[in-house]
Amino acid sequence: MTVAVALRSANISFDKPYTYLPPEGTDTVLPGTRVLVPFGRGDRVTQGIVLGEGGKAEENTKRILSLLDDEPILSPDEIRLALWVRSRYYCTCFDAVRLMIPAGLDFKEETVYSVCAEPSDIGGIKNEIAAYISASGGKATLSELRTAFAAPELGRTLSAMVRQGMLTTAEKTLPPPAEKTVRFVRLKDGSFGGKLSKKGAEIVEYLKTEECATVRDVEYYTGASPASLKTLEKNGIVELFEQKADRTLCPRICEDELLPDPILSEQQQKAFSGMLSLALSGRPSAALLHGVTGSGKTAVYIRLVRELVNRSRSAIILVPEIALTPQLLDRFYRSFGNLVALLHSGLTASERSGEWKRIKRGEARVVIGTRSAVFAPVQNLGAIIIDEEQEYTYRSENTPCYHAREVAKFRAVRSEALLVLGSATPSVESMYAAENGKYSLYTLDERYSGGSLPEVLFADMRAELRRGNSATISPVLFDEIEKNIKNGEQTILFLNRRGRNRLARCASCGEAVGCKNCSVAMSYHSANGRLMCHYCGHSEALTDRCPSCGGMLVLEGAGTQKAAEEITARFPQIKLLRMDADTTSGRTSHETILEKFRNGEASVLIGTQMVAKGLDFDNVTLVGVLDADSELCSPDFRASERAFSQITQVIGRAGRGERPGRAVIQTYTPENPLLRAAATQDYNLFYKGEIDFRRKMNYPPFCDILCLRISGETEATLNAAAIRLARALSASVGGEIIGPAPAPVYRVSNRYRLRIFIKTHDRKELREAVYGVLSDFRGDSRNRGISVTAEINPLE
Repeated sequence: MTVAVALRSANISFDKPYTYLPPEGTDTVLPGTRVLVPFGRGDRVTQGIVLGEGGKAEENTKRILSLLDDEPILSPDEIRLALWVRSRYYCTCFDAVRLMIPAGLDFKEETVYSVCAEPSDIGGIKNEIAAYISASGGKATLSELRTAFAAPELGRTLSAMVRQGMLTTAEKTLPPPAEKTVRFVRLKDGSFGGKLSKKGAEIVEYLKTEECATVRDVEYYTGASPASLKTLEKNGIVELFEQKADRTLCPRICEDELLPDPILSEQQQKAFSGMLSLALSGRPSAALLHGVTGSGKTAVYIRLVRELVNRSRSAIILVPEIALTPQLLDRFYRSFGNLVALLHSGLTASERSGEWKRIKRGEARVVIGTRSAVFAPVQNLGAIIIDEEQEYTYRSENTPCYHAREVAKFRAVRSEALLVLGSATPSVESMYAAENGKYSLYTLDERYSGGSLPEVLFADMRAELRRGNSATISPVLFDEIEKNIKNGEQTILFLNRRGRNRLARCASCGEAVGCKNCSVAMSYHSANGRLMCHYCGHSEALTDRCPSCGGMLVLEGAGTQKAAEEITARFPQIKLLRMDADTTSGRTSHETILEKFRNGEASVLIGTQMVAKGLDFDNVTLVGVLDADSELCSPDFRASERAFSQITQVIGRAGRGERPGRAVIQTYTPENPLLRAAATQDYNLFYKGEIDFRRKMNYPPFCDILCLRISGETEATLNAAAIRLARALSASVGGEIIGPAPAPVYRVSNRYRLRIFIKTHDRKELREAVYGVLSDFRGDSRNRGISVTAEINPLE
């Protein structure tokens, strides 16, 4: 019997299942098992994963060398999901597989270079590399060479050396890091007739209810000391032993410490009952929960998950930002205790692996996380809940460019589960689907506490400029902040730009100081006194003079640092917290900042989109939107949708407690109808105008847009390749082809970028045609060094 294996090293031009025989002495290999196989003419050892039964064995059919897993790491359902991701998102099979395996369990592959001949005395980077490898014992890994040589084209140089016979390469498979061990304790067989101390008796009673427990848990629940356990072990009552254990994040919560289920309002009860009926119908279904900010959508989620857990089913709850997980996680921990697991990119490899294993074993049945948690290996899936479903962060920016909402749909269908999309500002596509009966629609148009929506004031920044006021904070907003400080209330300020100033521009020639690697202006950060590129990370010290003409540089545009400086200068007596990418680089930065704000350690929280949604603080009665016009200037057809959602969401952070809330919107276009609709949270008014616009322009949901992104190091080679690609698409795919055209940021990290768009309809025939074009493109030697990716319905 043969098996079909997908290769890790395959690119899209030769990505297909390859037939292999099982290893010597083995009859078969179960699907989902990772293996090492020989591949190609030179039988290069590479990693693969078994997909299922293979084709007919031929005389030259190769044999699997070894198994990397004792048991399958993926289930048959997960293999089907990986194959669907491959077909939907233009990636290789192993690209899709990696989405489902945590980094801590991944077998990394490392390229090892060996010297074929002694280096010559001729200078140059090639001989320096050869000399370094010779001095390293004749072999060196790619990561070691990258550390030793900062050459920008190291990869090309190494490839040339291999072609010239100076080096040979081999692949080395590196195992995951060793699992840590944890000390456990359990009762020994047999009865003990002797007298026990009071503490010893408590330990024995506790262990009678547990097959075994960690020493840490025994000490926590009984108050035992290490000496007490040692005495019991010496007397033969308990046994101490070490065992591999996963690093978990779940806090120790006893059953009697759990919160009761929330009491629902009439509207919430109606939505909950309707969605529970769908979840228990035995058929896949989807529901859109449209609720104004503060309407209590989380309470509905908790009640729904409770009913599913009581029926031994599992649930996945997705949030768009890591910053939102602490609050939601706390609510669910206190409701479901040890059944909750957390998955997001901010965890360490060991933490993520530990949570993943708990989920796979069925110990955790409520999974909370960001978009990657949609792949959690839950058992008996009952529902996937996507909170703030309109957010662009649910779309992956890296290959595969999947959307968590689309993956959730597939999983819901396969598991006959319920998909819940929740938002105060649903995406236009989701509301259109609800209007047309594809989703069941449930509406919460009242705040859970019964309070009113925030009162909104507009600050006309044009008038401020006419008065000669170019400050970031308007007098209107300063006055409102002062009122809050006097009343002991808190304020959230939103500005979706980090750093101090957006750019440094020359007063003479008008040119902004740009990044040397990217075609963008660099932002000024006052914390380190440097200009920084937010695309490639390049930075350089700010000088007074223009590098082009020597004129004086003037700082323009405000970021969160500048706004924070103005607040601190006006109110030096208060404590202020800033939450953006610069202040949240640490592992627990989000939790620390939010916890300080919740505890009242700061009067003002200023931040980027991290503070715009999902946060719930009773003492926040004022929100300020510092630059409401920034999103309106984007050329993207979704700009209006993003602007409306962003402003509506951030306004909704105010007045969620007993005290009424208010908001100040700073804008140069106070008469803008979109801003007025956002101020009153009138989603229906916004949706009516937006769906008419989409229909007339034939934009999603009335069509699908396929985007191909092409990048390369030289413009001439890139342009020629892009033209060939556009012609191939026209011949194979058809439709309205737009481009090739430069991307909004034309150059990033010294690579030029072009895009091609096709208005079409996503279907199997289209995907197969595009795969064929991409495969031919990758196999054409003229396109060496050119990168191309395809994405359906991109978010920009």
